[in-house]
Amino acid sequence: MLCPGQVYETSVTVHDLNSAPSAATLTITKPDGSTEAPYHPAGWTQSGRDYTASYDYTLGAPGLYSFAWVTQGPGTAPTPDFVNVRQYAAMVSRAEVKQHLNITTTTDDDELDSFIMASTELVETKVGICVPRQFTDRVEQGSWRLLLENKPVISVTSVTSVWPGGPSWQASQLRWDSAAAIVDQLTPFPFWWPPWDVVYMCGRQVIAERFILAAKEQCRHLWETQRGAMPPALLQGEEVFTTTTGFTFSVPRRVLELLEADTVPSS
Repeated sequence: MLCPGQVYETSVTVHDLNSAPSAATLTITKPDGSTEAPYHPAGWTQSGRDYTASYDYTLGAPGLYSFAWVTQGPGTAPTPDFVNVRQYAAMVSRAEVKQHLNITTTTDDDELDSFIMASTELVETKVGICVPRQFTDRVEQGSWRLLLENKPVISVTSVTSVWPGGPSWQASQLRWDSAAAIVDQLTPFPFWWPPWDVVYMCGRQVIAERFILAAKEQCRHLWETQRGAMPPALLQGEEVFTTTTGFTFSVPRRVLELLEADTVPSS
């Protein structure tokens, strides 16, 4: 699993040549659509009649990156390489999950990390945010009380009008209801000049053991269905869940039962 700050090695190989290609250019497209300046490698690595150019790129913001090579002499343009960079969030450690699954090797660590993140997403869609992290919500409506998208709220950093020169309110001027995810002012005045960007921390400082067990059991389900056995038929009361990265899987009834009493109604 690739995360911001890690180094990704991208390369291009041109086969069956008598000499190295005359040039190579790499174009990197970032998640926001901007591109890095093309890269011209200083040299080629030869293996028999094959020549390879490579480049180490430090990954930035989370999202989908593409790495597109073009060579001259001869001219080639291989299919671009698309790479997902994830802002990893986990409510249970890899070591705990491996102990839960009786795994003693490191061979499948990367796959387990993916399962842990997907299971964390699943639990958080049911009971609210567990792993503390910062969010920024664009709030279009309300003036006296602003409703945030995520809960429980740990703290609110600021409320700022999106318009140039618009008003801004800092933490010392605000109060919030953690469970209801509502923020208002300490003074009896409304917010004005909408919409506003609200920057806040959300999550739990102590994660309930039943939530942790639910994440472990969801990891067990994913692990078992990837080991070559056919997954069991979907039972009554079970659900199908899709992660933010498009990974779809069923949610076992035992996981839903662990979360049932704390499930947050859908807005």
